[in-house]
Amino acid sequence: MTDNGLKAEIDRFLGSHCRFDGFIDYVPRDGELWLRTDEKAPAIPEKKWVPAYKFSIMLGDERVGGTDLRIGYAEGLYYGGNIGYNILEKHRGKGYAPRAVKMLAPFLEAHEMTTALITNEIHNSASRRVCEKLHLTFLRQAELPEWTDLYKSGNRFVNIFKWRL
Repeated sequence: MTDNGLKAEIDRFLGSHCRFDGFIDYVPRDGELWLRTDEKAPAIPEKKWVPAYKFSIMLGDERVGGTDLRIGYAEGLYYGGNIGYNILEKHRGKGYAPRAVKMLAPFLEAHEMTTALITNEIHNSASRRVCEKLHLTFLRQAELPEWTDLYKSGNRFVNIFKWRL
């Protein structure tokens, strides 16, 4: 994709609709799997950070991983994504990450978000499989700009997937 094509794609992302009137209280469940709200982080406009939810992925009373959801659209989120997830090593391979991501849908809907991005490091095949299991649209492999936190932490490329609700 040309630089103009990438700019147009980012502009479309930044122009996506979102409404944030405050955090919602909701405990999503999928059988024994549920999300415990650990933090509701306010926006930090000077850093261009949007409001975010941070959850523990729980299986009954046991924490099996975590997920977070960033509400809104900012250029950094084009590369970093609206949704992140991790599963503790002893619980991997059981399908918890896709189930947890699906449980975020009511939060996206409450904030009138119809699109969310999930990005992953290009060599993270497990994270890519989560996106594929969710039937997300693969947008591109993107080179990270030097100003991003991901670049500063040593990453150079990410896969970008789009979830349309």
